[in-house]
Amino acid sequence: MLDNLQQALDWVMSRRKVHSFEQFQQFMEMMGNPQHKLKCLHVAGTNGKGSTTNYLRSILQTAGYKVGSFTSPHLVTHLDRIRINNENINGEYFLQTVNKYYDLFCQYELSMFEIDMFISVCYFLDNNVDIAVYEVGMGGRLDNTNVITPIGEVITNIEMDHMNILGDSIEKIAYEKAGIIKKGVDVVTFEEKQQAIDVFRKKCEQENANLVFVDKPENITITDHISFDYHNKKIDLPTLASYQILNSTAAITLIEILNQKGLIKVNDNQIVSGLKTTWAGRFEVISSDPLIILDGAHNVNGIEALCKSLNNINKKLIIVFSALKDKEYQKMLNMLLSKGEVIVTEFENHRMQTAQKLAQGTNCVVIEDYKQAIEKAINSGKAVVITGSLYFISDAREYLLNRKLV
Repeated sequence: MLDNLQQALDWVMSRRKVHSFEQFQQFMEMMGNPQHKLKCLHVAGTNGKGSTTNYLRSILQTAGYKVGSFTSPHLVTHLDRIRINNENINGEYFLQTVNKYYDLFCQYELSMFEIDMFISVCYFLDNNVDIAVYEVGMGGRLDNTNVITPIGEVITNIEMDHMNILGDSIEKIAYEKAGIIKKGVDVVTFEEKQQAIDVFRKKCEQENANLVFVDKPENITITDHISFDYHNKKIDLPTLASYQILNSTAAITLIEILNQKGLIKVNDNQIVSGLKTTWAGRFEVISSDPLIILDGAHNVNGIEALCKSLNNINKKLIIVFSALKDKEYQKMLNMLLSKGEVIVTEFENHRMQTAQKLAQGTNCVVIEDYKQAIEKAINSGKAVVITGSLYFISDAREYLLNRKLV
């Protein structure tokens, strides 16, 4: 038995061994497949999964629904992976559930993600959520969230990421993401690459599912926020991140489809109000004086989207960056260097790339201690952008929130 929450969190986070998806399915079957009692939405894709999940959650919550959400990785505490109405899972519940099923978790050798997934199902059922929004961890076909039976899905986009696991081509990665598509379920996407679309269409034909493309928003204006028209609605997003236009329109489109089918009841005013939300670590302005922006752009596509959004910042920039070993960080750094001075740094993670290797062949400044790197950036007098791995963003965010000047 684990005596307190910290022990439970430490134990769960130490569970790194990953088994086959079939073994987790067997565990859930042994437990009676409780996830099938939940009304769910499923969100996959290379980028934008977390933001789209948050937009769906916020719209539904604004409409009066009790909404569970499951996202990863965590940004502040492990508990923020599992939420109801944007409130973290109760720590005492987490501890009690780990203790209750501890022997079974050990017997089935469940990993951290598998344990989190199971606990989320228990928590959502015990608290009678109306609907749960699940963000895929990685891929889709073999992701542990794929045990759910959703009433609607989003596959945001397909880019070259996690190639060592998901495959070395757009088609292979699209095949893994399309693995979430279930029989007769509507699938919304803003993907434009024909190779990926062909894979989606084939899977939808096999499952008799309906593939729906996001429409182009109109009258986009960017001032101190983003405004645009979409399906006769005037949308205002409290962000300068241009990439959130696609994520929000994907959420709107799926909500409208579910409305039309009578699966939910949400009006236009609730959609507009629900989109006035932000997602921590995604172009998050954590300080306005000095201007400090946090953005978890952890792959080439994410950095490209970030750089477009940085065009909306009319100030000189200094960028603090760190990444995992398996990322195309040279390409990422080349894009960032076109925007301003870049400091590369390190954070505590076994998958982290060293600052020296990140900087190789570039004119980046190397400061291994990320706290010192952030301080140097703040003291530069420029607008500060902190980006790269979401694990790094989590550490940097915690440091900044505890820092007296921010």
